[in-house]
Amino acid sequence: MKQAILVVAFGTTIKEARVNNIDAVFNRIKDAYADYDCLLAFSSRIIVKRLRDRGEEIMTEQLAMEQLIDAGYEKIYVQPLHFAGGGEYEKLKRNIMNYEGAGNLTTLIVGRPLNFYMAQEEHPDDYQLFIDKFIATLPIPEGEGLVLVGHGGLDSGNSVYGMLQCKLLLNGMNHVRIAVLENAPYLEDTTFNWEILGGKRPRVLHVHPLLLVCGDHANNDLFGDEDDSVINQLRAQGYEVKIHRAGLGEYRAIQDLYVEHVQDMIDDCYGKRSTHRPVIPNIK
Repeated sequence: MKQAILVVAFGTTIKEARVNNIDAVFNRIKDAYADYDCLLAFSSRIIVKRLRDRGEEIMTEQLAMEQLIDAGYEKIYVQPLHFAGGGEYEKLKRNIMNYEGAGNLTTLIVGRPLNFYMAQEEHPDDYQLFIDKFIATLPIPEGEGLVLVGHGGLDSGNSVYGMLQCKLLLNGMNHVRIAVLENAPYLEDTTFNWEILGGKRPRVLHVHPLLLVCGDHANNDLFGDEDDSVINQLRAQGYEVKIHRAGLGEYRAIQDLYVEHVQDMIDDCYGKRSTHRPVIPNIK
């Protein structure tokens, strides 16, 4: 039986970021599933075009699917490296599921992003796992604060950041604040007025990307020299700022979480209707 795991990242044009943040996760999955053929694709057409224009070949998820189907694969598991659900994830899922039943395919499953389930019924609490295995392990000295800055978006997927902040507060981690570059929560929501969420205003803030890749957004929007960069906005508010220039993908804990998501997908742990819900009648 021919079976494959297709790993899909949004992508990056920065070689070092790809190696440290995307390839690192892909290789961890590839090593964990030696019995599967593993492929990597980027979903951003702009990034793929820019890479191809400079002579670097990278597949889109659609090209990868077509090649796998043409090669006669029967089982294909697709693991996105997205941080959350929302528009980009749903678009990727639609593009993949359009191939359902094509060629020799008997199984086609798309896995979940890093933060997705919230412990409802038999499902895991992805947010708590992210907090326990990653955020809580960051070396932030007592009395100092941590600001995790994500990309954000204009659709319902943006709600993941508010949920993550809520979970942090429930964990008593008032020294950690979440902000995004696009949409809310803005820096001024959770960081400028530190006391609004409880806790004493720290003198020192650690800034860490809440991004898979430490690429253009991190280098420019978070750590850039412009007055409106995250670090310079925080300095203007009187904070001493310490920079953590690292993408999520380079942490072993994050790589392991994605491996767990792949295993859940292969086992089809959460693809079936919950046992707590009544059977849906077959009526028209």
